[in-house]
Amino acid sequence: MIRHCIIDTNTNLVVNIIEYEAAPETPPAGFSDGIIAVVSSKASIDWTYADGVFTEPQPYPSWTLVSNVWEPPTARPSNNGCYHWDEETQAW
Repeated sequence: MIRHCIIDTNTNLVVNIIEYEAAPETPPAGFSDGIIAVVSSKASIDWTYADGVFTEPQPYPSWTLVSNVWEPPTARPSNNGCYHWDEETQAW
């Protein structure tokens, strides 16, 4: 399966994904200025594409991007429990 991520070059956001059984000989139809297609097996709609890397949307305003991974201000507990981030209290 080949996935073309359709990216708006004005915002660098993935706006659509087209899947093919085999690589097409030509780019998908309907391209215009400001739109490109990039092959990716991981990216989803609303992800950002920059410098050849896809980044998922920021999960919470307090999280920062470190090596293309969103990190919380406080590390997740390491005891394999089920935790959810509370943005208001900035805690797990």
